[in-house]
Amino acid sequence: QQQQQQQKEGILLRTVRPGDATNYPCQGDAVRIHYEAFLKETGEKFDSSRDRRQEFSWRVGKQQVIKGLDLAITRMSVGQVAEITIPSLLAYGAQGYPPLIPPKSDLAFVVELISLTSL
Repeated sequence: QQQQQQQKEGILLRTVRPGDATNYPCQGDAVRIHYEAFLKETGEKFDSSRDRRQEFSWRVGKQQVIKGLDLAITRMSVGQVAEITIPSLLAYGAQGYPPLIPPKSDLAFVVELISLTSL
């Protein structure tokens, strides 16, 4: 199985499981995902929709999530699972998100794009 890896805008996306390669989210679409979020430097998990057993949803491009996640999700197709590395400037930046995320922290996510709805 070939693993696809691509970097764009400082975001590294590595495919763990391919999606349908047809349905990609666009600005304004509603997406549903499962995710696990880690501090890249230490590998410490700080959040997980899977641990809560509750999918997470938002509208792409509406500033409802960190910018890096908004940008990365548009490069994924429905059903895809990817490891995503997001630089601090596209995450919580110089201020961080105390106490969970220190200042200037790069983040790592494992994301599964479950579905999208065009609005």
